[in-house]
Amino acid sequence: MISLLGNLVGFLFFIGIIYLIINSMKTHPEAFELEDGEEILELVKGDYWVKELLWQEKQNSGEFAFTNKRVIFKGMFLNSADKFISIPYSEILSIEKTFVGLFFPVAFKITTKDNQTYKFAVMKRDKYIDLMKQMAQNN
Repeated sequence: MISLLGNLVGFLFFIGIIYLIINSMKTHPEAFELEDGEEILELVKGDYWVKELLWQEKQNSGEFAFTNKRVIFKGMFLNSADKFISIPYSEILSIEKTFVGLFFPVAFKITTKDNQTYKFAVMKRDKYIDLMKQMAQNN
């Protein structure tokens, strides 16, 4: 009886882990509060990198919503759940390609008109850089 109960608990634990993995793979559009007339054009998982020391950076994982008005980053995991960044396209001064670490060409840096700099990383960064540049021209 104890063996059966142990197997049942182990199986339920396994199913729970599978559920968490599958749930973390999908995007969550419901997590983004949109303004009137705003719609999500692209939704993708990615990272926001914050410089901590001279060369050391901290990774904050979450999701990006590229809307018709702005770029939004929302932290989705325990250590980054408090991170929320909203950058209207009209406030973007420049978008530059950059690296994560020394070798991974997946990042881009946004500089705003008020001289704030944000470093983000997503797969297929060129697609999202082109989208942001196009939206910035239209706004």
